Amino acid sequence: MIRALRTALLSLCLIATSAVHAAPAADTPELRRQAAEQLFQLPAYRQVASRQIYEAARSLPDGQYQSAVEALSEPKVVQALRAVIVRSMAQTFSVAEMESLGRYLATEEARSTVEKTEAFQGTLVREFLKEGLTNPELARMLAPR
Repeated sequence: MIRALRTALLSLCLIATSAVHAAPAADTPELRRQAAEQLFQLPAYRQVASRQIYEAARSLPDGQYQSAVEALSEPKVVQALRAVIVRSMAQTFSVAEMESLGRYLATEEARSTVEKTEAFQGTLVREFLKEGLTNPELARMLAPR
């Protein structure tokens, strides 16, 4: 009797455990918004989000770019942009995807990678130009028209 009860309890535990692992995380608009907000707790995410804002501003005409960069020193503008980022993340990514991103960005490797991104971009441009000097196909792309 005790053995049968123990087996039944073990079976119930296994079923409950597999059901928890098999059930997808709830993914509602509100949970997505909360997941996007939580990403801002991570320094690496804040750095990536800031870089994205500056990159987006670079696509503006020069006068607007300068105004946008100046506006980024105003806390109300930064708060509005944060809300835009949260909404955009919530519209684009699932809760599970944002949680996965958060787990990665919390690692030392992610922080290091984010910090090295600008150096990589500079190296890439230098190598691209250097290759253009010896590669006729790239040289044609780089030549002014």
